[in-house]
Amino acid sequence: MQKNDKFIFFMKRYGRIIIAGTVLVLIIVIAVFAPLIATHDPNKVNIYEAKITPNNEYLMGTDAYGRDIFSRVIYGSRISLIISISVNVFAIIIGTTIGLLSGYFSFADKIMMRIMEAINAMPMLLLAIVLVTVLGPGTGKLIACLTIVNLPGISRLVRSQVLSIKEQEHVESARASGASNFRIIFKYILPLCYSPLIIRFANGLSSTILTQASLSFLGVGLDPRIPSWGGIIGEGRTLVMVYPHMCTYAGFAIIITVLAFSILGDGVRDVLDPKLR
Repeated sequence: MQKNDKFIFFMKRYGRIIIAGTVLVLIIVIAVFAPLIATHDPNKVNIYEAKITPNNEYLMGTDAYGRDIFSRVIYGSRISLIISISVNVFAIIIGTTIGLLSGYFSFADKIMMRIMEAINAMPMLLLAIVLVTVLGPGTGKLIACLTIVNLPGISRLVRSQVLSIKEQEHVESARASGASNFRIIFKYILPLCYSPLIIRFANGLSSTILTQASLSFLGVGLDPRIPSWGGIIGEGRTLVMVYPHMCTYAGFAIIITVLAFSILGDGVRDVLDPKLR
């Protein structure tokens, strides 16, 4: 195989992961170094400089309260990444545990999966709105609400994997040799669930950002004083026809981040899923 052919094969296999990963690394760097990148205090209100269009001092203009939109978009990347990553980490841990127990123990399946089905019966966004309305605003409460919303999909994914894996020969051999149930679950079954879980994690990041942005747009979930992409769009939507800059830049930030996570998820799926090799 020639060098060009090897390069083409490599890019076809890993190109999406490299491109999306590069964009996401850049977004993470922006979030980490937000205090150094932001040009103004994102929460400083200056009514005398409200509704300014982009210029040399305010790169993305100001909102209706005179706050610098560029600084708010930069700081908004922090809250979006923190919530998205935290939600999916907690959802993977808890959902995997529920799926493992439900798939292996029939008595646990009857209880846990009925609860998951009840949660899954309500549309994700509607359920999230109900939960955050009941619990009130706050980053921690929002993370808890979105974690609950994501549990059914992950637990059902793991449960389906366990139901097929636990009948395989290596599991039967471990059971015949006297291995305990929990040893079988965590040593012989769980490792075979890693690939679908990694794919689910990568795809879940984009959907969580969209859900969190939707909640912020509606004015629930986060304290309005916390800069968030959805909140920026929500605050500027009434003036979007006259001052489109109030919504445009935050919208672009959401689109770029969600698209990067989606492309990364598709790339990871193509690499890890043996059916697509």
